[in-house]
Amino acid sequence: MSVPHGLRRIVLIGFSATGKSVLAPLIAHRLGWDSVDLDEEIERAAGRSIPEIFQSEGERGFRAREQQAVQEAVARDQVVIATGGGAWLHAENRALLAEQGFVITLEARSGTIEARYAAAAEDSAEQRPMLSGAGRRRRIETLKAARQPFYALSDLTVHTDDHVDDAVDVIVEAVQRRGGAVLDSENRLREMRNGPGVDPPPIHDYGPDVGCIVETESAQYPVYCAWGLLERSGDVLDRLGLTGRVFMIVDEAVFDTHGSTALESLEQAGRTVNSYRVPSGEASKSLASLELLYEWLSSHRAERRDVIFALGGGMITDLGGMAAATYLRGMPLVHAPTTVLGMVDAAIGGKVAIDLPSGKNLVGAFYQPRAVLADAATLATLPPRELRSGFAEVIKHGFIRDEPMLDLLEETADSLLDPSAGSLDSSRRQLLVDVITRNQAIKASVVSADERESDIRAILNYGHTLGHAIEAVTGYSTVLHGEAVAMGMVAVAEMGCAMGLIDEALVARHRRLIERFGLPTKSPPGLGRAEIVEAMSRDKKVVGGKQRWILLESVGNPIVRDDVPAEVVSDAIDAVVGVS
Repeated sequence: MSVPHGLRRIVLIGFSATGKSVLAPLIAHRLGWDSVDLDEEIERAAGRSIPEIFQSEGERGFRAREQQAVQEAVARDQVVIATGGGAWLHAENRALLAEQGFVITLEARSGTIEARYAAAAEDSAEQRPMLSGAGRRRRIETLKAARQPFYALSDLTVHTDDHVDDAVDVIVEAVQRRGGAVLDSENRLREMRNGPGVDPPPIHDYGPDVGCIVETESAQYPVYCAWGLLERSGDVLDRLGLTGRVFMIVDEAVFDTHGSTALESLEQAGRTVNSYRVPSGEASKSLASLELLYEWLSSHRAERRDVIFALGGGMITDLGGMAAATYLRGMPLVHAPTTVLGMVDAAIGGKVAIDLPSGKNLVGAFYQPRAVLADAATLATLPPRELRSGFAEVIKHGFIRDEPMLDLLEETADSLLDPSAGSLDSSRRQLLVDVITRNQAIKASVVSADERESDIRAILNYGHTLGHAIEAVTGYSTVLHGEAVAMGMVAVAEMGCAMGLIDEALVARHRRLIERFGLPTKSPPGLGRAEIVEAMSRDKKVVGGKQRWILLESVGNPIVRDDVPAEVVSDAIDAVVGVS
């Protein structure tokens, strides 16, 4: 059986890594036709790789080149065309490709796609920019689901998880048997041109160094991470379309080390920048500090189009975020965290707050930033204790979401705790960036699923209930946040063991890893159980008078419990606080 008369092309569409580039030449060989790979044609015409095109021209620039490649490909006869994963989303491309063409969607499971990316990890040319970095599996699933209605417009769907030869047989047989009917259809071209009745997934032209994207009901924004990123602060704000003046709220210690870098970049981009230095330390996260910020913004007649640029650790992103959320009922906010804690936790997710004497983060709001800019180079200037403290949140992420990362942390603790060597050692520098982006993706995936802590987001509080109480009792000065969380994780591990949820080996793993990063498993002397319990009673996670605890059933499987017996809580406090 021959190919139907009038059929000029076979078009392979579908998500990246479903096998389009592999199958196109095989199908062409079977039919005696030519094959065209649109991505290869784009790279040939541009004289550089697709990642380089994305970096220099953004996704919009790449899509313009892609449309030109489509126009050139459809001018040929008897050709099998392998398209890029996004080419079919655009109506003009669909109309050109489908006319006198047989369109086939190649489909594969998300796990298959992820595995194919992993297998090609050492070949940078195989890395698609929109799917590079940490959190790849979730981005595959999210983007693939958004594109599925467009892929469903095709004439045939073929699964490619298994044998390539079988897929070639299925495609050639279908083209020979059904090609005539496809070409004779009166409605087919109109339906393909009109699309599935939904808008194409949005184009993310966020530029390079995006580790993940937060997508909540109220906002969508990129989280950047790279070495030396502050030097490109002005470029990032331009790319985000933020055009107003910049009001930089900065930790006074951070201003001395990194403020001039961000300031110079912003001013070189043509921005007017006003800066306000906040005294270092948790004590600045107060109503008094917030009032001073309001007065400063008012004195400069800040407008709603102006940008709050919060440069510093978690204290600054919380305080600056509160100012942005409330002054003029909301100003654009960009977080530039300079601590591990800020990069992997505090700056992502939109929780901003200040402390009261009676408790931590009791006055706050949910207010998403426009972007997060994490310059890993800033970690090289952190005091060692601050650096170690931030890794408590990384360890927490491992226990609640990512067991393989726990192994990585155990193996690489020495390198991660000495980022100053990264300025000379590119592999150590990349390790730090990779660990930060991996944790940013974990936080982003949780807050994207639950913006306002009504469900899954509660798991991020693993170790925080007792940790916050220790911070409050010690006046937010003696114990750093990460140190308190580390002790809190030991306590909830002890609770989980006492309740039969986990075994002693997992409790020991908590202690071993926490100590490996130089974090405490015991509180400073002088604390009493009664004041710890009183502080916990004021915690935001108390519901109906019952304390809610995040416990583990196993690594990666946290649960929320409000039925932990008082004696189990008391014993766990004693194990950490060391009281009787």
